[in-house]
Amino acid sequence: MPKTELQNLLLKLDSEPTNLDILNKLALFYFENYDLKSDKEDYDYFEKAYNIQKTVKSTHNFAWFLYFEWSEIEWRWNKNNSIERALEIQKECINLLPKSHYPYYQYGYMLLDQMKFENAIPFLINAYEIEKQRDILHNIGYCHFHLGDFQNAKDFFTQSTTHLDAEKRSLYNLALTEWRLNNSEQVKLIADNLYKHIKSNIHETISGYEIGLLYFLLGNYQKASECLIKQGINGIDLMDWTYLSFSLFKTDYKLWNKKINETITERKHWCNEIENNHQYWSDYTDLEKNERLIELKEEIKIREDVLCNGMAKPIQDLSKDILVEYCGCLLFDCERHNNKQDD
Repeated sequence: MPKTELQNLLLKLDSEPTNLDILNKLALFYFENYDLKSDKEDYDYFEKAYNIQKTVKSTHNFAWFLYFEWSEIEWRWNKNNSIERALEIQKECINLLPKSHYPYYQYGYMLLDQMKFENAIPFLINAYEIEKQRDILHNIGYCHFHLGDFQNAKDFFTQSTTHLDAEKRSLYNLALTEWRLNNSEQVKLIADNLYKHIKSNIHETISGYEIGLLYFLLGNYQKASECLIKQGINGIDLMDWTYLSFSLFKTDYKLWNKKINETITERKHWCNEIENNHQYWSDYTDLEKNERLIELKEEIKIREDVLCNGMAKPIQDLSKDILVEYCGCLLFDCERHNNKQDD
């Protein structure tokens, strides 16, 4: 029972108020049992452990919480403060020369996430030298891709394309890298391989929307449109997927026209709701309603212009399409993920 577990932990803390392991377990408990929090107990216990003694575990776990959780809670007023503090604390952790891969991987991922790709690579390499994980190789390749070092990116994505690449992210990234290396035949081989695994409205692997990009790059707009339809054309806004929209525009103008018109009708309906004070918008301020009206009317105009003038072939920025592997939960002593107890 969660409440019993909490009571036991609090009793232990009463007798050992500076026990870092107990403080960490309490922080993790509140983090995983949101309904039992009265305020920000998870943050407070992680911070208390860190302030009592800066060990690998206390610095690393507090930095993880600040970066991956607290910054999202705090974003409304000062997200950057948590991110900067997390990076500083994680650097403190690295200076303690950890033995496990968690701190190096976490710091490398943080730097990667901040688009400091060159700085991230040495820490990701350190992590991989300790723990040979496929996803770390993938993320090293991701950094090289963003740095324009496509041959090194290819080498790392090739290494990370194993049976453990369940979602086929490394294989997909390898295709994009092969494209940047002008190896279109390799791109086609990978696209054809991925196409076999498209499942309608189920994202167990790289979706048909991403695979459609590979065919778009190859100039096979018919196959790109097939990827779109096979994955599911309903429920997505074509204007968010310009390369798929263009492919459909080129191969099935009637369907493309119908779908763009549907998004216009939808937005006009939303405008009407706002202007008539529909109850759906009752929690919004007048300022928020007006801002949303302006946005919707601009979106309608863009779509009407496209219907009138047709679509130009979009220029695809592949740096926005290359996929990272999330580093996941790297918290020491997280029982849910069967993580290491300590460094």
